[in-house]
Amino acid sequence: VQIRTIAARRFAERGFAGTSLQAIADEVGISKPSLLYHYPSKEALRRAVLDDLFEHWRQTLPRLLEHVTSGEARFDALTEELIRFFRSDPNRARLIVREFMDRPEEIRREISGNLHTWIALVAQYIHKGRKSGELHADVDAESYVLHVVVLVVTTIAALPLLVAALTDGGRAAQEQHMRELVRLARTALFRSPAA
Repeated sequence: VQIRTIAARRFAERGFAGTSLQAIADEVGISKPSLLYHYPSKEALRRAVLDDLFEHWRQTLPRLLEHVTSGEARFDALTEELIRFFRSDPNRARLIVREFMDRPEEIRREISGNLHTWIALVAQYIHKGRKSGELHADVDAESYVLHVVVLVVTTIAALPLLVAALTDGGRAAQEQHMRELVRLARTALFRSPAA
């Protein structure tokens, strides 16, 4: 786990091409041959780092959708988990942004192959909410889900810059920005009671 955590941070900071296996091994405190014993190539290590990200969602999403039944509670649970996951290690968000910039075709395939099923699953719940009148009728479900994921990932990746540019940069300011992100996502999805 330590190898993948350090690799994720280094890939996020310097990109895949700008990160050497030797640098990762040095930071972990092992030799490069020992690192290669666990991961036979830099690409295998990259694959393991990305698999960690996607495996979390394969495990977590069905459980959240199964245990939370109302539309607003489901929105809260999914949004909170998305934010919690990426904020617990912002390098995850930075890595995804870096991959989109440096290796767009590869990350597009990764996302399509790994996230398509759960995006479709969340979209089904949005379709049901549209039919019941709880959600805006014109919400494009798949597009909405992707936009929210991208909004959360890019906001968390850039949060230190956003907060420093707009406020004093403290933890309270970060929380304020994240609350506003959730408010925007909620407003775009749910109809107001008077509507």
